[in-house]
Amino acid sequence: MQTSTVNYLWSMQDVLGQGATASVYKARHKRTGEQVAVKVFNMVSYSRPQEVQMREFEMLRRLNHSSIVRLYAVEEMSSKQKVLVMEYCSGGSLLSLLEEPENAFGLPETEFLIVLQCVVQGMNHLRENGVVHRDIKPGNIMRQVGEDGKSVYKLTDFGAARKLEDDEKFLSIYGTEEYLHPDMYERAVLRKPQQKAYGVSVDLWSIGVTFYHAATGSLPFTPFGGPRRNKPIMYKITTEKPTGAIAGIQRSADGPIEWSYHLPLSCQLSQGLKVQLVPVLAGILEADQERCWAFDQFFTATTDILQRDTVHLFSLQQAMAHCIYIYHYNTVSVFFEEVASQTGVAVQQQHLLYLGHELPLEGNMKVVNLPRTSSSQPLLLLSHIHETSSSLPFRERKTEKPTHTHTHTHTHTHIPVFLTAFFFLVCFIHHQLESAS
Repeated sequence: MQTSTVNYLWSMQDVLGQGATASVYKARHKRTGEQVAVKVFNMVSYSRPQEVQMREFEMLRRLNHSSIVRLYAVEEMSSKQKVLVMEYCSGGSLLSLLEEPENAFGLPETEFLIVLQCVVQGMNHLRENGVVHRDIKPGNIMRQVGEDGKSVYKLTDFGAARKLEDDEKFLSIYGTEEYLHPDMYERAVLRKPQQKAYGVSVDLWSIGVTFYHAATGSLPFTPFGGPRRNKPIMYKITTEKPTGAIAGIQRSADGPIEWSYHLPLSCQLSQGLKVQLVPVLAGILEADQERCWAFDQFFTATTDILQRDTVHLFSLQQAMAHCIYIYHYNTVSVFFEEVASQTGVAVQQQHLLYLGHELPLEGNMKVVNLPRTSSSQPLLLLSHIHETSSSLPFRERKTEKPTHTHTHTHTHTHIPVFLTAFFFLVCFIHHQLESAS
């Protein structure tokens, strides 16, 4: 069945999303054929106070940013139901992306950084306009794919949003269970009577859960049986979380909570990015609203990450890729120290190659003068001394003992490590020669 307003037409089968008060459909402009998303409000929505009904229209009219879904028009159907005509995002939601099999353990690093940048920029625009969203989650972050194939993520669904300055509080309850601030969870989900007031930090908690989900493919707080089947333990995990912990999981019924202070090894992010991201997560995943970071601190820390240059490095003897996050104005001496911190290779032992050639560097040079690197064209790191491989230990294949004795012996000490380094070096140089030809 097709439905329309004066300018737009859509099929009831082209559903993009559904909520308690509205459904979103993919629609087209009748004259131009332009694709849009229309949010159609149901009869339940009209039982709300008029002020609440108009809030989303007013919010979207006030906001104007590339990281926020754009409002084109407000129209009516023949039934007088209000319709928001909005920008259509062809890439679906961040949640749908995380449900893809290849993202079961979180997004690749380059995609995660785009999510980080877009959400931070979108939230900064909200705070500049004194707006609290109150329902941030991967399902409310839409993905637009540009002509260059690159993603742009946009905040959407401002039905729960309202004006709120940093020093103001509110009492009403909105949000989605898994991403809900513990104080709101206690009242909304556990139905416990309390009259706590909530500030803008509730958005920061939701952002923290969202970022953890995007980085790992999993929720940070998981009771045995799942968040919605064991709600008292879900509340216990979020409120009793030790300072600095960013995740807690209960692996058996009535079992202890296992706290984690690091992102899991299965996460696709590099160690260099993990080191930068974990303090941010620890700062905003803080149930005590008084101890939680303020938005200014959050913006400072995340902007610090986004403003760093990424230097790709491959340690040959360890057979391991690294990303070094560093400011372009730092000296190479600082870069050497960061390499030592991540790889364990002392500054004095570091030997760098680029495109198969030695890369001579002076400590007082600036990082901006380093050659441009990528995951497929990194700097190669060799150590002047033997480095222990972090991979599985080498084992000789068992063979039957010979019937005769040898008068000499063979040693295999360290050969696997150097063979690995030599193999990767040969492959890399071969790749570069093929590219050049």
